[in-house]
Amino acid sequence: MVYSPLLIVIYGFIIFILAAASFFDIRNREVPDFISYVFLAGAILLVIALSIYTGSIQLIEFIPLSAALLFGFAYLMYRLGQWGGGDVKLMLGLSFLFTNISVQSGLSFIDLFINILLFGGAYGLLAMIVLGAVNYKSMGKHLKFYDYILFAVGAAAVALIYFLFPYPFNMLLALMVFLLAVIRYIYLVSAELMYREVDVSRLTEGDWLAEDIINRGRIVVRRSNVGLTEEEIEKLRKENLKKVRIKTGLPFVPGILIGAVITLFFANPLLSMLIL
Repeated sequence: MVYSPLLIVIYGFIIFILAAASFFDIRNREVPDFISYVFLAGAILLVIALSIYTGSIQLIEFIPLSAALLFGFAYLMYRLGQWGGGDVKLMLGLSFLFTNISVQSGLSFIDLFINILLFGGAYGLLAMIVLGAVNYKSMGKHLKFYDYILFAVGAAAVALIYFLFPYPFNMLLALMVFLLAVIRYIYLVSAELMYREVDVSRLTEGDWLAEDIINRGRIVVRRSNVGLTEEEIEKLRKENLKKVRIKTGLPFVPGILIGAVITLFFANPLLSMLIL
């Protein structure tokens, strides 16, 4: 495949910004606003430049559809308390660059959405498994004997399915069985390892409270799926509270990066596999 110089710039811009955002998301569990704003401004300028370069107005015409799918999904996840505000802003920027409605295209917003769900979800699943393995001492206290039996049976079933069923159905069936085998493990990781005590002085906007904060018999701040505001943090500081319990969650920007890179270079592997 031959890439035009402008397309190379767009690909590089997407990967660089998402890689930088992933670094901060993993390190600080927060994406700096300046990265999101640079990405959004650059995405708008680049899609206009690409539209002029190709002489196609369709790149701009489909932005509302792309935003409805990508930004709409991200905002829904934000309201459900699964994603942070930085994730939503990055997805908005992506909706200005991934504007091709055709599947099997490097800049297809449909392919990007599917790949983020599939490969981003796989990243989240593996990250939870690794988190539990790294904290095996804490996890060992909660795992029962039947959990180990379930893991062993699940591993044997995945191996049998992989070798007995034809491709690509063996991959899909094996994945389903694997998810069933680890679902309780993932639940335990989420329940036991995704919460921590944090000094009130170190709280930042968007942090998720694990529970309502009650002081002297009255509710100071209620838990919210969209996270703490600056005003709420200031309330907690005025109450002279030392620590609060927050939900940390997984940094999901790396999952968005994985989905974007796969879309840019491989379009829609799932569709290709099903067609094959």
